[in-house]
Parts: sequence; structure tokens; C-alpha cells
Amino acid sequence: MGAGASASVSKMVVIPFPPGPTVYLTSTGFVTETQWTRFIQVILHRRGVLKVEDSLRNVSRELLVEKYKSELRQLKVLYINDASYHRPAEKIIPSRTGDGKVGQNGHCGRGPGTEFWWDQGVEDLMGVPKENIKMIQLFEKPWLFNRPGRDGNCDLSQPNVAELDPADEEEYFKALQLTKDAYDALKEAEPKVGAGQAGGSLPGCPASGLSCANELAEISVKLNEKYAAALDKWCTENIDGADIVVGQGGEVVMLNLAWQVNQAIAERLVNAVRTNRTVYAGLSASTMVCAKSMEMTGEIQPGWIEAFAADKKYLSSNHFDPNDLDEDGIKSNVLGALPLLEAPIAMRPHYSDSWAEQVLEKNLLAEKEFEKETGIDIPDDLVRNSNDGCEVGCELLSFVSKFAKDQDRPIFVPIRDGKCIEVTTHFKANKLYEKYRVID
Repeated sequence: MGAGASASVSKMVVIPFPPGPTVYLTSTGFVTETQWTRFIQVILHRRGVLKVEDSLRNVSRELLVEKYKSELRQLKVLYINDASYHRPAEKIIPSRTGDGKVGQNGHCGRGPGTEFWWDQGVEDLMGVPKENIKMIQLFEKPWLFNRPGRDGNCDLSQPNVAELDPADEEEYFKALQLTKDAYDALKEAEPKVGAGQAGGSLPGCPASGLSCANELAEISVKLNEKYAAALDKWCTENIDGADIVVGQGGEVVMLNLAWQVNQAIAERLVNAVRTNRTVYAGLSASTMVCAKSMEMTGEIQPGWIEAFAADKKYLSSNHFDPNDLDEDGIKSNVLGALPLLEAPIAMRPHYSDSWAEQVLEKNLLAEKEFEKETGIDIPDDLVRNSNDGCEVGCELLSFVSKFAKDQDRPIFVPIRDGKCIEVTTHFKANKLYEKYRVID
């Protein structure tokens, strides 16, 4: 580049890139060219190949994809899709079926009536080859069991674990089936409240007297420990070896259960993100499970927590401290089980004005606790306007997380559809700090 070109670039706005661990929180995935461009720039910057002239705000996604196509084709993506696991296939497949490109003609996915799916998005709008995108479901334990692929759910898994005891596989899938039975019963026109609960006799209630969640957790944890070598091998290849890890939206309670009963995998993903080996991007449910609380959702209906929330004893002590588990402010049964975020954040994806009063009420309680414990006053307008949108919510969250030590009540950040939050992390004096920034 000549001196004139260099001077020209220096006068334009070069966006600072995250120096360390990065997480993206969305309600509907990346839906604007600005969001996709930023994400691609960050990924290329992390790989050390992004040129200065391509770091500008006005650079187009198409230019980046074309110019860096050979680099983008090398990316490895792990796609976690448990939020769809219990849903009927006939509801999933049509939402993925179309002959266009993601976002084309104003559609969310690849055509009329389709939804945004991460695998299709990174293939169509980043140029990542389909064969480099691995779609998995934790419930299927792809590190342990040879399982067929299911359209719109997960890819074929063949870990070929030689020492696997067939009795372990049978026991596990019997317990998993109980969660399906309970889910179906609770989804009926007249929900069978009590399904899957401890000591019950409705569909999904284990003979052991446990809830179906705790039955599954007991067996799942045992298998993850028994076959730790297989789990470690899979994590090294698929989590540590991934450039990007993405999570789909869907049933947040069921997704949280998948993480509750597989804390060994959650630990590996948290460590991979915090050591800056991979970037995580969540969508709706996969955003909520990263937060301190996933309670503000219309999906938690009567009987769901009792059936599908595993006991807090199954949560990892490496990432959940006593303040997380003391039942003050946030009940452990609604804790997000993928603890990628340290700030006292709670999410409300798909936010609309109907939630405004509840968000403000929750944030006023958080303000009261913060000011009492720290002696620091929060600007009144920051709390009063925190239900307006994620920009103000992020500002309030950043303020509280900077000074709070044992904040129990979370800050609820409303994320409207189409919004994206970039969370960057750095460590100083052995303390983790997070910065929340909205990308339109």
C-alpha cells in the first residue's frame, strides 16, 4: 500500500477489535449486513489475516467473503442444536427448507416461511463449507454413542468407543425417553402437569422416584465420568479445535437441561472461550442459557421446572460459586447452565413492550440491592430507561458489573429481534471484566 493510501485509511474509522475472549448474544441470529461484516472481521482479525483497509466500518460483507474466501473455507464450526431435540421433526424441517440464500428477499432463512439456522447462515453468508460445520446434540452424547443423523437436528456420530458397555447405552436412552414422554405430555392441548416430576405416575415419571431431569442427570454424569477419555478426545477435536461455536434457539428449558446434565462439556466450552481458542454465538435460547437467569420467558409453563430442572448438585463448582447457588435473588433451578458470562445478567430475547413493566420491576430490585451493598448510586435515568432496549440495558449492566461483588439480583437486558450484543472479556488483577456493546 502506498503512502497516500495509508494516509487515507488512517483518516477513516477503523473499528477496534476484541483483544480477547468474545461472545455474541442475539435474539434472532445475525440479520443485518453490519452484524455479519463485524463478525467476519473479528474472525479474520483473530486469525491474523485481516488487512488494515478491511477493518473499516464501511467495508462490505461481500468484499470480505470474496477477498478472504480461502481463509473462510478453513473455518471449523461446532453447531449445538439441543433446543430442537424434543420438538417434532415435522415442525423443524419446513423451517429449514428453501432454495434461496439466508436473508434473501427479506426472509429469515432460505425462503418463505423459513427461520434463521446458524449452519445455513455461516454457509451462505460467510462461505464456510457445509462439511466444516458439525451439527450436534448433547442429548445424543456424540462423544460416546454411535448414532444416526436426524434431519434438522444432528449429524451422524461414530466415535466407536471400543470399551462402551451396551447396558450403559440402553440405560441412558431409557432415561432420555422419559424426558420426551414428559415433554409430549406437557405440550398437549390440556397439559398433564405433573408429568416427569418426582414421585409421580404420569408420563415421564421415573420408577426411581426422581424427576426425569434428575434421573437423566444421575446417569449422564456417571457415563461422562466413566468414559472420560472418550469425552476428552471429542472435546479436544470439536471444541478446542473449533473456530466458532454456535447455539440454536428453541426450547430454552430443554436446552438448559442438556447443559445441566453435561457440565463436563460446558466446562470445556467455557474454558475454550475464556482462553480465546474459540468464539461463541448464541441465538435466543442459546443466549439465555449463558446468563445468570433464564426465567423471563413465556416457555416456562406450570410443571416444566419441576420436571426438567436438574438439582444444583450437578452444576460444576468450577464455574458456579456459592453466590450463584445460595438461592438469593436467582433460584438455582433457573440458572443458565452454560456459564460463559460473569456479569449478573438475565436475558429477555424477542423483547416487546409487553415485557417492559416486568423488566423495569426486576431492574429496580437489582438497583436497590446494588446501592445498599456498594454505597454507590446508579444514575436514576439508567435504571428508569433500562426497559427501553438492550443499549441502555447493557450500559446499566456494565456499570453494575464493574463495581458489584456479590450481586444476587440480575440486570435484565431486553434484546429485541434483530439486535446483537458483543461481549468482550479481559482479565486484570485476577478479576474478569466484561464489556457489552450493541451491534445493529
